[in-house]
Amino acid sequence: MKLTAELARIHAHLCGDGSMYKYKTSEKDRINRAVISYTNKNPKLLEEFRKDMNKLFDVKMTFKDRHRDEVIVKSIRIFNIINKMFGDLSSRKWKIPKIIKNSSKEIKLEWLKAFFEDEAYHEKRYNRLKIKSVNYEGLKDVQKILSSIKIISNLTGPNCDDSYYLTISKFDSVKEFSNFIKEPIRK
Repeated sequence: MKLTAELARIHAHLCGDGSMYKYKTSEKDRINRAVISYTNKNPKLLEEFRKDMNKLFDVKMTFKDRHRDEVIVKSIRIFNIINKMFGDLSSRKWKIPKIIKNSSKEIKLEWLKAFFEDEAYHEKRYNRLKIKSVNYEGLKDVQKILSSIKIISNLTGPNCDDSYYLTISKFDSVKEFSNFIKEPIRK
């Protein structure tokens, strides 16, 4: 599968607020099931994820519950494709693959924006963007991508809860994110 902006965003969202898992089932007609899901309170992000999945995999994701803050699809085919390309995307193990690290600046920015929408918070008072994660290696990959497009960041930790912080100082002056506005979430 060719790397596109859609695929980069899907990977970023699965590293952020998404999940993928496979399990054995007792259903008569199948042995295994696989689930790909994305949870977010921002309806624009949910819709973007649904559109990206539909464009790449020709699948219609459904809402998991009446709260409409999680979209889901059950597909072993899609699970296998994503897993083969990107490996384990669990919270402590996700990494950014070389195909994204070595991609164009535009693809890298698509990945970063999607990931930041899920994981970052903009501390306007200090003019910085912060990401907290338990995945040190994943944050190091994010830092490498930022560095490759000449954006300086700091990685600190571990904290008392075994988490790490990635911080971009002087965030308002980073021209690549001048149009980045963390959308307010619905109640």
